Amino acid sequence: MLGRFGLYDFFANIIPGIFFLWALGTVLEIAKLQQALPLTGGLAETSVLIVVGYLTGLLLQGVSQLVTERALKWVWGGFASERWLLPEDQRLTAEYKRQLNDATTRRFGVALELAISQDRSKATRKARLKRSQEIFYRCYRSVEKASDLPATFNAQYGLFRGLLTTFVLLALISLGFVGYQRYMFCRFIWSSHLFFAGASILGGIICYVRTTKRGEDFTKAVLDVFLINNPEPKVG
Repeated sequence: MLGRFGLYDFFANIIPGIFFLWALGTVLEIAKLQQALPLTGGLAETSVLIVVGYLTGLLLQGVSQLVTERALKWVWGGFASERWLLPEDQRLTAEYKRQLNDATTRRFGVALELAISQDRSKATRKARLKRSQEIFYRCYRSVEKASDLPATFNAQYGLFRGLLTTFVLLALISLGFVGYQRYMFCRFIWSSHLFFAGASILGGIICYVRTTKRGEDFTKAVLDVFLINNPEPKVG
């Protein structure tokens, strides 16, 4: 458990936090931040940077969970763990869903929704997604200690979600600098801030793709491990 916590903590918090501080201080050349934080130096300075970076990463993860994840869920139409268990979703085969339905029925006494709903209202879909997520969480909790693979994918999902939030913030800050220069000099100026804004947007797109992929990998890993640990009983 401590190993999993350390993995998630390191990937999801420290890396985005330190990168965010480094980008603000070094790339965007914010003088106050450069004076306040030891962005270069020896072991003592590095230790201070790690602590501050970790705290910054926690704040970024807070923004990531409250804002970024809600936006992602809206774009995706629900998490993969919610959508894939619905009968109209084609990501999983009918045979796979049948085996999963048999396993959840045997283990929890809860069956998947197998018939396609004719009610297209948002309220009904929201309730169906919620029920699918509840079933998925039961599967996850039942195999949480059976394999490290879901925890690894979840840690990477947290990392890329945090980096996505970081790149979006850096792009907005960079564009803010560009707008300020435009206002002060009354003309458009090509600057490192504009270039970094473009690089941040590109980095955000890449992180969005990786966040999506790692979220799907996490869902598939949980379901696979659950099926492996809950095989169909042998007849005879």
